[in-house]
Amino acid sequence: MTLLDRWIALRFLANFAVLFLIMFLFAASIDVILELERYVSAAEAAVEQGRFGSMLLALPLAVIDFNAPRIFQFYAYMLGLVSVAAAGFTLAQFVRNRELVAIMSAGVSLHRVAFAILAACVGLNLLQLANQEVMLPRLAPRLVREHDAIFSDGVARFSVPLIEDASHALFLARGFEPQSEEATGVLVIERDSDGRATRRIVAESAIWDDARKGWVLVGGSASGRAIPDIHATRETRIDQSEPIDFFATDVSPREIMSRHFRSYAQLLSIGQLHQLAQDGGMAPATASRLTGMRFAGASVNLLMLAICLPFFLLRVPQTLLRSSVICAGVSVPAMLTSFFLMSVPLPGVPVMLGVFLPVALLLPFAAARLGALRT
Repeated sequence: MTLLDRWIALRFLANFAVLFLIMFLFAASIDVILELERYVSAAEAAVEQGRFGSMLLALPLAVIDFNAPRIFQFYAYMLGLVSVAAAGFTLAQFVRNRELVAIMSAGVSLHRVAFAILAACVGLNLLQLANQEVMLPRLAPRLVREHDAIFSDGVARFSVPLIEDASHALFLARGFEPQSEEATGVLVIERDSDGRATRRIVAESAIWDDARKGWVLVGGSASGRAIPDIHATRETRIDQSEPIDFFATDVSPREIMSRHFRSYAQLLSIGQLHQLAQDGGMAPATASRLTGMRFAGASVNLLMLAICLPFFLLRVPQTLLRSSVICAGVSVPAMLTSFFLMSVPLPGVPVMLGVFLPVALLLPFAAARLGALRT
């Protein structure tokens, strides 16, 4: 990469950083304004617990505690649109300062400017893939929490409704603590292939054991039920309760979180998604779709940038208001439509083909736009 390429890429990255920071602070400010009462309540509770000396310190830290982890999630959502906006601002500066004229006067094609910006955007998308695989899975419990869980490492305790595992057993818990992966008030109903209850397990609490793939029961007891004649359901026998200390199941804390929070699965890494699918907590097609969206989304970001760059790569300096409006009118609907098509199953279309369909549709337009660039 030559000095000119580095200079263009650095200008683009600087504008990207400024725009991204402004948009994130704007979004966080709206959240603080709308949920100010809950931030104040969390700060007051922290002061009463002795964690902070005064509200002047607790309130800003409450805002930071809740919003700081979301910068990684915001980066994942807004990378494509901010890249287009940053490219527009960068090239608008070049046009206003007659820098594109100077570049062409030196015998350098405007394609060189476009490729330098695209190369910088490739780096941003590679950073997003690393963000998706490393940072977001680690921050997932904090990203799905509500304002009531400020100053905690994850979501607050919640109840677990009936969940059926791979062996048709029903799992229920009065409360579940995501941080410690502990369930309280556990009830398990084991069933036969016809759906009839065969054994009932109750426990005061249970802790997930990932190595053994099951729950270690505290104060657990099991009682069996036998039905000697299916036509005489009233003639039942309840076996004497016996202690039990372990229950093997594929209903893991990760599956419980995924069922409770719709966005939780999207924050997991590719390996965690496929492990969740293998454990029965997610349909394999859904795991494949979320995996493909990681790479198709990055491709859409680059293709949309390639489509929008010619709006600002002009040989003759002129007002860019019209180009900016057209660019916004093209990029925003196209990106929203692309991500909608990637996330919605299409009837009769294989999962991966549906995910990469927007890429296939945008690719010829991007090639035509760059090929028709006058330089």
